[in-house]
This record gives sequence, C-alpha cells and structure tokens, in this order.
Amino acid sequence: MDFKAEYGSIVENDRSVQEVLLKGREFREKYIDPAAAGIDARMLLDPHYSPDDIMKKGCDYGFFSFPIPQFIGGGGRTILHSAVLLEELCSGCAGIGNIFGAHYLGLSGIVLSMDINKYDRFLREVVKGEKRGVPVIFSAAVTEPMAGTDVEDAELLPKARLMTSARKVKDGYVLNGRKVFISNGSIAHYNVVTFPLERDRPLETWTGFMVPAGAKGFSASRVELKMGQRAAHAAELVFEDCFVPAENRIGLEGKGMRMTEIVLGASRAPVAAIATGIARGAYERALDFSENKRSGGRRLVDKQWVQMKLADMYAKLRMARYSYLEAARFFDDSITSSLMGNKTIMNPVMKAFGILSNTGMGMKVTSSDGFKRMTTAYVERKIDTALAGRSLGLSSLSKFSCADTAIDVCMGALEIMGNEGAEERNMAEKYLRDAKLTQIYEGTNQLNRYAVYKHLIQRSWDRGQE
Repeated sequence: MDFKAEYGSIVENDRSVQEVLLKGREFREKYIDPAAAGIDARMLLDPHYSPDDIMKKGCDYGFFSFPIPQFIGGGGRTILHSAVLLEELCSGCAGIGNIFGAHYLGLSGIVLSMDINKYDRFLREVVKGEKRGVPVIFSAAVTEPMAGTDVEDAELLPKARLMTSARKVKDGYVLNGRKVFISNGSIAHYNVVTFPLERDRPLETWTGFMVPAGAKGFSASRVELKMGQRAAHAAELVFEDCFVPAENRIGLEGKGMRMTEIVLGASRAPVAAIATGIARGAYERALDFSENKRSGGRRLVDKQWVQMKLADMYAKLRMARYSYLEAARFFDDSITSSLMGNKTIMNPVMKAFGILSNTGMGMKVTSSDGFKRMTTAYVERKIDTALAGRSLGLSSLSKFSCADTAIDVCMGALEIMGNEGAEERNMAEKYLRDAKLTQIYEGTNQLNRYAVYKHLIQRSWDRGQE
C-alpha cells in the first residue's frame, strides 16, 4: 500500500496507523466483502438478525479493546487509529463497520471521563471477553423521542423537550423514559446513557450512567427496520423505574453535558471516516464497473465524460479523507495526549491509576465521590477549553462535509452505472442508502454546521475584535 500517495504525511510517518490500515483491509477482504450484500438483504426481512460470526472474528484482531488504555490490557489506540480503521471497514459495509463505531462511541464516554472505577469494572471485561473470543459490546444512548439535536449542544439542551428523568434514591438512582435510534442498543452488554436529575434544569443536572443489559426495568423494546446501514441495529431503549446503583454513575452529577461535548469532539471525525469509507466503496465499485463494462465496442471508462466523473469523485474522496485525518489528529494532539500521555510516554497520573486499579483497596477508593471529584478536576484542568472547542469545530466540519461528499460520490457512481446501478449486485444503491444516515446521526449536519460557526468562525471573529 502506498501510504503517502493515498493518506499523506500523517499516515506515511506513523507506523502504528499503517498497521491499523493493513489489519482493517485484511479484515474487510476476508470477512466483510464476501458477506455485505447478503447481510443487507437478509436484514430487510429480519432486522433482528446480527452478524455475530463476523463480530467474533473482530476479537482475533483486537477490534473490541481497540481504544481501551493499555494499562487495562487494551490496544491503547487513538481517535486517528479509530478513524482510519472505520474508513477501511465501511468501504466494505457501513452497517458492519458501524457496529464497531457505535461500540467505540460507548467506550469513549468511559475512557475520556477517566472514571477509573468504570475502567476496572467494565473496560477490563471487554478485554477479558475479547481474549476468549466473546465480544462485550457497548452502546451510547443520548437521543430521545422529542429531543435529538437538542441533547448534543449545551446551548440547546435547556430548550429540549425531554422525556427522560433520573431520580436519586437510597444507594442509587431510578431512571424513567425512552432513548431512540440507539446503534447497538439491542445487542449491547452495556449502555452508556445520559439523563437529567431535574428536567427543568437539564444543563446543570445532566448525568451519565452505565446500564447493563438485563437490568430490572430496562429493555430494548424495538429494533428499527432501516433503509441503510442495516447490519447495525438501531433500537428503542425503555427505562421503567430502572434502578441504577450509585457506583454505576459515570463521574459526578451534572457533568454529563461537558463530557458529551468532549466525546463528540472525539467521535465526529470517526463518523466522517465512516462517510469517507462509504464514498470510497462507491467510487471503487464505479471504477471497476466502468473498466469492465463495454459500450459501443469500447470500455465505458474510455469515454471522456466517465473519466471526468471519476476524477471528480476521486478528488472529493481525497479531500474528505484529509478533513477527517486533520480533525482526528488535532483531537489526539490537544486532548488525548493531555489526558493519557503520548504514544511513547504515558502520563504519570495514568501510571498511578494503573497501579491503583484492579485491587480491592483501589476499587473502594475509585468508587468514592472524593476520588471522582479529583479525577473530574484533573480532566477539566488538563483539557484546555479553547482547544476543546476548536477540536469540536474541526470534527463537526469533517463530519458534515464528509457526509455530504459521500452522497455526492454515491450519486456519481449511480450516474456512471446507469440502470445497472440500481441492481443490488452492483452495491451502488446500497452505498447511497448507507451514506444518508451519516448526515443524520452524531448530530444532524445542520447542528454540525452550527458547531463550526460557534467554535471556528464566531470565536475567531470575536478574538479579532478584542
């Protein structure tokens, strides 16, 4: 693989990213490409089907513990690693790739919170399960029936029409309400959820919780029949007097929105990579089709209009890739390295956490509110507010631009293939169906444009006026 030609200096100079790309490509070619069309067709008839065999193969590649810190036994991979892996997987099938992507989203809510008690109790279980060949899957649940975009932005949350609530009781909390369109929600072993403790003061009381599958009062009541990315379940989660013990609260009360915005800064570049992978898959299918299809005694690719269309698609694909690579690297340089240390020197605080973790005394200490206040203060001190805002702006920019690009490139593939593009065997129509969802989840493209204005344009202008 010519890393410099396809990915530029960011990847050319990083052997660890090259390793991820090669593993992702091998996984795609061996397990995703042969099965993608069949799984997509099957799930149109049976949306509850899950490609468990392919997921189990992911254990052999370390894909489930991929972003978990190394002192817990995970791969210690960064946002940049996750993004390039997801592009590779989603160029084969975005539905299968998004199972891993949604899992990483759930994990990131724990990893970036630095709630070490959750590292010991839940992340370690992912690592152990993977070694046994048994995936332990996460989801993240934020969207509600009447509040989607609103619950992903601090300015909009106070106006959201919330239908969830958490009530503090002895030894824990009682959750009520519904979360909808939750990727992995019906197959996840653990669900990272956010609820307000006071519905009329959501911003001040927005709080994260860990809810395991099988918890009393919790159910995944429905799996949606989807147009695209069918292999990844989208489920409705129902909480009916669901008791969550206090030790399952993530971090401190009322810190949920701050953590949500940090997580979105981390997750939107990988979603942009998912969209780029879809665009790449459509482009590669169109190129192969045009090289093998003959028209008027000539190959289709020999026609100048096809060459121009392919060049346009290729240019958009390359620009999309550079956009998400920049956003992912910026997050790692400004956030990941501050919290965890760089890839050669682990942060001294993280070394101390490693020593403390997985001991009886350590578990008792890390579950206390005093320790959580200390780690929360550490996170807030280490994350520069301006850099976090810029990171969210860059990741939001990459998310909406790559999603829109994916639609354009998929439409280009259909134009080249003509009527044959609508045939399932050529996959072009599947890529278009898969691309549409990237404009909607992880914040609609409208919300992401708003984030770009707030964090990149408005702040830059305001600084210039000071």
